[in-house]
Amino acid sequence: MDIKILVVEDDMMLNEGITYALRKKEYVVYSAKTLEEAAEYLNQPVNLVILDINLPDGDGREFLQNFRKSNSIPVLLLTARDTESDMLWGFDAGCDDYVTKPFSMAVLLRRIEVLLKHSESVDSQIYYRGSLVYDFNEKQLTKEYQPVNLTATEVRLLEAFLTNRNQVLTREQLLDMVWDTYENYVDDRALNVNVRRLREKIEDNPREPACIKTIFGIGYKWSDRL
Repeated sequence: MDIKILVVEDDMMLNEGITYALRKKEYVVYSAKTLEEAAEYLNQPVNLVILDINLPDGDGREFLQNFRKSNSIPVLLLTARDTESDMLWGFDAGCDDYVTKPFSMAVLLRRIEVLLKHSESVDSQIYYRGSLVYDFNEKQLTKEYQPVNLTATEVRLLEAFLTNRNQVLTREQLLDMVWDTYENYVDDRALNVNVRRLREKIEDNPREPACIKTIFGIGYKWSDRL
């Protein structure tokens, strides 16, 4: 799966330089120059955020504090401030690493690699899609920061979609996947019911689902696109 990185930096030349270097490493890169633009990009899944502290429309650390209330995506702060108190302020705000300007692009890339590796080992079991967050370890889904109660069958169905997202799953494949520990098979009719119930719990408009798409005559597909 493509690794997606959001760069939030108002210095156009620096933003373009970081973006270019990351794309050469075959990362998918989104570029923002304000906090408002960054918020729009964060409506879709990203794996890491590179965040400047001083931005035209606000302080990156305050933005990070609010972001941390609902998200554990790794964040690397960029700043010209290099005092110990500034660094501690950044870590207290919730950053995972801190790079002071000017910096070596090679060092920045290496720090990004380290953060991504750490994130993969820690957060690989957490899925984000807009306001939806699913923790595979805890079997817990939240929407708009509120827990969503799922039945055991709905959990298995959701995990089948999330582990095969953006792929068309036939009805037969889903029937094979949604199988509990007591070997109680979920028949075709029960699949329809559970898809409908799951949509009602996660979709903003279940009649026009954005997450669980119906592929007529075949099955369903979970879409990451917001």
